[in-house]
Amino acid sequence: MSHFEDIDEPPPEVEDSPRVDPIEAMGDRLSRRLDAIQSLLERDARAEANRERIVDRLHAELQEYKDDLLLRVQRPIFADLIQLHDDIGKMIEARPDVEASDDRSAAIRGILDSIRVAIEDILYRQGVEPFESEGQTFDPRRQRAVSTVSTDDPEKHRTIAARLRRGFAAGEKLIRPELVSVHTHRPPPDR
Repeated sequence: MSHFEDIDEPPPEVEDSPRVDPIEAMGDRLSRRLDAIQSLLERDARAEANRERIVDRLHAELQEYKDDLLLRVQRPIFADLIQLHDDIGKMIEARPDVEASDDRSAAIRGILDSIRVAIEDILYRQGVEPFESEGQTFDPRRQRAVSTVSTDDPEKHRTIAARLRRGFAAGEKLIRPELVSVHTHRPPPDR
């Protein structure tokens, strides 16, 4: 008899074997345990993603706090440099116009102007830049009205009469608003 004659019929001990049910039960338990492990892994992955979002948010908040702290520390220094810049500008404006016969006055004006530019360069290297607001309408968020000019024209009310000093900002943070003179409408008195 050859080995191939009995292939179509399973051996009787496999058909009637009581081991089939425990193997299926073990397979079911194994399947449930694998599902539980997969569920734990998915939960851990979600928890890890949540932790990463929290860490990223905290890092961003810390960076913002650090930047604000640094600006708060530097702001008085910037304000003093800006005041010196303004004072030098006033000195330049107070000097008479340069005439060819007055070389000393021209030299002093040139020195003052170069100091003023050097101060602007120092501020620029620290991230502080001068600005002038666009448009002619007074913007109290970025401008400070230091004087007013009366006008009979209601169309000019709250418009810029003169730009006196440029403002300075570090990115979006205002260091010093632009100093301006603003028109105010005052109708003529009735007679």
